[in-house]
Amino acid sequence: MSCCKTNCNNICYFIISISLIFILLIWNLILTIVVSNNSAHINSFNYAPENVQEGGYITFDTNRVVEKNDITHQEGTSDFIINQAGNYYIQFNTTVYEPPSTGKEATLSVYLEHNNATVYGTTVGETVTNAYQTVNLHFAVIIKADSGDILRVKNNSGTVIELLQPNLDIIKIK
Repeated sequence: MSCCKTNCNNICYFIISISLIFILLIWNLILTIVVSNNSAHINSFNYAPENVQEGGYITFDTNRVVEKNDITHQEGTSDFIINQAGNYYIQFNTTVYEPPSTGKEATLSVYLEHNNATVYGTTVGETVTNAYQTVNLHFAVIIKADSGDILRVKNNSGTVIELLQPNLDIIKIK
């Protein structure tokens, strides 16, 4: 009886392992098709920490990957310009450092702007309760954009924030 249980468990583990491998392969295939078929994308980030004033825009000093010219960005600036109308997937993440100068409870917040208007669903914030605290901020959204539209990420915290390696991905999906 114990031999049957062992064999059943081994078979179950094998089936689960094969299923997980299959799911991961399908997921990678889907991502490869989405990015390679549309292949218009940009990934920008900052190496050095950046202080952003309240109401200021995050600048990105490095374009790590730029494919096609559907989206353009000049390194060291905040504006991402859409050159080809379509649907775009936008993902942002960063770690925010609460400066010791405030040392009080504050909500550190950013959001995506599309032609100077807030993109609803992208306002993200975390509350810090004391100095030297870090929080992670992240949003992802799909938008429809026209040629000439401008995208940028804005500090909405009510205070100066220090960002550690902010990272922005924009991928044309249609």
